[in-house]
Amino acid sequence: MRARRAGKAVTEGFDFFVPGPTGKLATRSKGLAPGCAHVVVLVQGANLTGQAGFDFSVPGGEDYSLMNALVERGLAAVTFALRGYGQSDAPEDPLTVDTDAAIEDLASVMDWLSAEGHPRPHLLGWSWGGRIAARYGERNPDRIARMVLLDPALGGGNLIPFDPEEPWWSGGWDYFFEREAQYGSEEMRRALADWVAANEPRSPNGIRRENARGSIPADPEALSCPTLMIYGSGAGKAAYMHGGIQRAEYFERLPTEDKALLIVPGGGDYAHLQPARHRIQAAIADFLLKA
Repeated sequence: MRARRAGKAVTEGFDFFVPGPTGKLATRSKGLAPGCAHVVVLVQGANLTGQAGFDFSVPGGEDYSLMNALVERGLAAVTFALRGYGQSDAPEDPLTVDTDAAIEDLASVMDWLSAEGHPRPHLLGWSWGGRIAARYGERNPDRIARMVLLDPALGGGNLIPFDPEEPWWSGGWDYFFEREAQYGSEEMRRALADWVAANEPRSPNGIRRENARGSIPADPEALSCPTLMIYGSGAGKAAYMHGGIQRAEYFERLPTEDKALLIVPGGGDYAHLQPARHRIQAAIADFLLKA
C-alpha cells in the first residue's frame, strides 16, 4: 500500500488504509520503522477518531499531539479510525459499531502491524478505547507488551438512556468548544471544534446503544500484562464512566505486579489535550519504555 504524508507536523506521519472486517480502516503511523523496539497502538474513544484524538495540533499554535510526544521520547505510534469514523468505511448499520466490532477492528490493525514486523506492541486506550483495549488484552495476552488505560470507560454498571435510537451522533461545534472548558484552553477547544465540524461531523451511535442496553465490563483478573491506569483528576464523573467496578478496585485486582495508578491534577476526560498533557505524556512514555 502507498502511504501519504499526514501533513506538516512536528513529527512526520503517514496516512494509509488497513483492511478490516467490514472495509478499509484509516490508519496513521509516526516513527514506525523496521526494528523499532517500542511501538504503541492508540485506540480512540467514542466521539473522535484516533487521528483527531491523539494527533491534534493547532496550526501556528501549540502541539497537542500525544503521538508526537511519544515519538519524540523514542516510541513509534500507530492510531486508526474505527469503522464508520472519519475516513474508515462505514457499515450499513452504524448502530452495529459496538465494543465487539471495535475489538475486531483493533485486531485487524494488530495483525497488520505484526505482518510489518511488530508482533507485540504496547496498547493504549482512551475512554471507550480503554474498554476496547482491555477486552482485547484479555483475549490476546501474548500480543501486548504493556497496556495504558487512559481515563478508561471500563463498562458494566449504569445503563445510559439512549432514545431515540438515531444511527449517527453529532455533537456539533458547541459540544467540543464547551467540553471541559474549565481545563482546556480556548485555543485548543476552538481549534478542535473547528476541526471536528469540518472533518468529523458525525460518528456511529453503536456505543451509545451498547451503554443503554448494558455493556460487558472489562475483567481486571483476565488482563495479565503490565498496566498503567492514568486519569485527569476531573475524569470519571460522567454517567458513562461509572462502570461496574470502581477504578481503585479494578487496579487492585489486576494480577500483574508491574502496574501503576496515576491521577493527574488539572485535567478531565480530555486531559491529554489539556495543560495536564505534559505530565501525562511523560508518565505514559516512562511506563512504556520500561519494557
